[in-house]
Amino acid sequence: MLDRDEVLRYIGAAQNNDTINSMINRAEDEVIRTSRPKHIARLVSIEVIASEDCIILDGTPIKSRDLSQHLEGCQQGFLFASTLGVGVDSLVKRYSITNVPMLPVVQAVAAAYIEHYTDIAQKELEDYAEQNKMYLRPRYSPGYGDFQLENQRIVFNMLEISKKIGVTLTENFLMVPFKSITAIIGLSRDPSLCHINKCMSCSMKNCPFRRKKY
Repeated sequence: MLDRDEVLRYIGAAQNNDTINSMINRAEDEVIRTSRPKHIARLVSIEVIASEDCIILDGTPIKSRDLSQHLEGCQQGFLFASTLGVGVDSLVKRYSITNVPMLPVVQAVAAAYIEHYTDIAQKELEDYAEQNKMYLRPRYSPGYGDFQLENQRIVFNMLEISKKIGVTLTENFLMVPFKSITAIIGLSRDPSLCHINKCMSCSMKNCPFRRKKY
């Protein structure tokens, strides 16, 4: 079962009740049934050039002050991608036509499920980090802070995402299927900057999904 608080946060509901709970249960059953989750990861070298607000991934430069600060101290990391597959997109489209009140619930459940699946998939990376006495930084995705969305193209090309897990990019660098995630995950030998809530690394102070304690 997915974290109900997480789903409610995506819906924008202040609290649960029998009606919302029933809708979430129905959406969860259908989202999980129609999903075909896949993921892919690749270990890459990381060079942080803080003075130039730049990082270099396996020889490919990326300009971003926020990302360079997030990856400070990392010499390696993972490029990562995950998706729920096209079935969830079809499910969302069907509800947009046949049952509009259920639509935000289905979308919220799908958003919570891709995060849940990605957390599970990331366990493989955590095992690698533990074996090598390193620690994972939180996921950092194109579109966060000043890490421009157009950098999706770099991540897609380096991971061969379209070929390997069937996710494509639109002209505006949005992913299809929509419930997909790409990220850079740094590896560090300094535990003081790792195993922290992912919201701590985001500069969006007014985000409604930001954890209250931050």
